[in-house]
Amino acid sequence: MDTKNTFNIRTTCRICDSPKLFRFLSLGETPLADAFVEKENLNQPEPKYPLDVAVCENCGLVMLVNIVPPQVLFGDTYAFYTSGSPQAVTHFRKYAHEMMERFPDLARKLTIDIASNDGILLRPLKEMGAKVLGVEPAKNVAIVAQATGIETIVEFFNKKTAESILKTRGLAGLVLANNVIAHVDDVVDFAEGVKLILDPAGVFVFEAQYFPNLLFKNQFDNVYHEHHSFYALRPLKFLMERVGLKVFDVEEVDTQGGSLRVFAEHVNGPHEVKPVIQKMIQAEIDLKLNTLEPYQGLAARVASIKKELVSILSDLKNQGKKIVGYGAPAKGNTLLNYCGISTQYLDYIIDKTYFKHGKFTPGMHIPVFPIEKIEEDGPPDYYLLL
Repeated sequence: MDTKNTFNIRTTCRICDSPKLFRFLSLGETPLADAFVEKENLNQPEPKYPLDVAVCENCGLVMLVNIVPPQVLFGDTYAFYTSGSPQAVTHFRKYAHEMMERFPDLARKLTIDIASNDGILLRPLKEMGAKVLGVEPAKNVAIVAQATGIETIVEFFNKKTAESILKTRGLAGLVLANNVIAHVDDVVDFAEGVKLILDPAGVFVFEAQYFPNLLFKNQFDNVYHEHHSFYALRPLKFLMERVGLKVFDVEEVDTQGGSLRVFAEHVNGPHEVKPVIQKMIQAEIDLKLNTLEPYQGLAARVASIKKELVSILSDLKNQGKKIVGYGAPAKGNTLLNYCGISTQYLDYIIDKTYFKHGKFTPGMHIPVFPIEKIEEDGPPDYYLLL
């Protein structure tokens, strides 16, 4: 399907506006990673979009060059419910407890979760006494949150949305945004919206995948169209300062292959900037992330991984072995499509997420079954962990 008129090509950095973008990785044309296919649609044309990655030579932001509109990515058919992941449920419950312990008064004033999904973080916060509000663009996902008693605005968050929230709900003590800032094209508008609704003493807490993990651990499967940006701390600090916020603390957490949890506030906010900020920035410079050298090596490593993986799978199939994919996450579809892994190699995929059952993976069209399929068919000789 011809999609060249349905995506935008960025020629400048979304944080600092610099035109100095160095393209260092191309994963070809792939379908949207969460666009699982119904059986009756298998013969229909499937939209595919280029997947090219660049780094800004000015501020260090790593970003997709090809931008699919958010209405296409996160519309009513968006097929990701965070509560479907047991690890996510555990992570966000722990996260909620930490927020209530550290910022109890701010949480009780008003806690807004941007891209709140099905309310996975706001539910435990509400149980502990926080006043909560979700903002979620995918209507089908927001309905699930609303059914559990979590007030949720069905909108994309931006400065305009923030102005509406300010008029109707007032200022927020806590603004949370997890695994969403990477999905936003106009991040300056997004951050300005946060600043607008943040109480003078309020705190903005957000999580984002930490790019050095992707770079040095070859986690190229975390590159897909929903992820517009891949952040190190340096560009995040630059972004916050551009809109009048300051980063005062940061933690590393183990979600999404390794993420940062960043704490920011107004520039005249009450918290002192912790030494860990400068320490992490210096570590990034020591890794030469302010040069092109580390980025240039990734493309070669990714191509080598593809060659090696396909060779392993080919050898096993030539021996008559049965191989089943384990898990059907979005990032697995980047791996499958880039490497050309279809039912030629995998008999099927098993996954716990019920709404993927009976569907087929985007692009490679591998059927997805519940884990009980293994009990029916007997265990395979090998699993490919996706």
